[in-house]
Amino acid sequence: MKVSTSQIFERAMTQMSSQQAKVADIQTQLATGKQIVRPSDDPEKAGLIQRLTTAYNRQETYQNNLNAISARLGAEEAALSGTERIIQRVRELAVQANNGSLSPENRQIIATEVGALRNEMLSLANSADASGNYIFAGAKTNTAPFSEDSYGATVYQGDTRQMMINVSEQRQLTLNRPGSEVYSSVLREGSDGISERVGFFAVIDDFTDALNNNDTDQIELSLGEVSELGQDLSVSLADLGTRMSIVESQTDAIAEAKVRYNELISSAEDIDYASAVTNLTSEIMSLEAGQSSFAKISQLSLFDYLR
Repeated sequence: MKVSTSQIFERAMTQMSSQQAKVADIQTQLATGKQIVRPSDDPEKAGLIQRLTTAYNRQETYQNNLNAISARLGAEEAALSGTERIIQRVRELAVQANNGSLSPENRQIIATEVGALRNEMLSLANSADASGNYIFAGAKTNTAPFSEDSYGATVYQGDTRQMMINVSEQRQLTLNRPGSEVYSSVLREGSDGISERVGFFAVIDDFTDALNNNDTDQIELSLGEVSELGQDLSVSLADLGTRMSIVESQTDAIAEAKVRYNELISSAEDIDYASAVTNLTSEIMSLEAGQSSFAKISQLSLFDYLR
């Protein structure tokens, strides 16, 4: 079989081009710090890295959801803590007003303070979060949850829906509690024996009217109802504390999951610099040897054999 000069040149050029491509690939790996420069380098490992990266990004999404829930619950905690503090003051005033030795004038003075406290609680009940969404309006976040109707009574304008947020593949957390549950009503029995539900702010308004009218029977009734409102607020705060605790524990779980995914991605994707440098040195030496050999062979001719 005859081997022509052109074949020798072609084979040598092919080998050197292949060697140069290997050197370039290793140099790119060293520059990027990645084992795989192109998905075609290792399709199976490239697919694994893509799946791990997608899973990591999901954890980032869950973390963002938890951050949003935490901020929202923080605003809810501020509003509820303020309301509970005020309702305790209203109860103290109810105990004071229930004293039979107080004069009508003294009760009217107490009524003035109760009215101011009632307005402060209404403001807290209409609190909004950092995004301007009302906290206690249910899913109607653009509507102030409590407002006065045409008769001057404070009524709930939100709905009772609770918004659920994904915080993992298998878990959701409640973002909100409707204001109708937080600012609860009481069951009042009428003189005819028929019971009716009386709203949170209606209880306070009735107490204020009783103070202004020096109605001792209603004042005594209001004392019990205000105490019940305080107990309901304590339950709401306990529920809030539970949700905040869950957010904290889930945040820790997400952080651990992100660390694990980072380690897996790094193991599959990051290059071993020591091994890569060794391979690069070996490939460069092979390339230089091939180039040197080709340079000598390409200079040979028939005259070299005749000498």
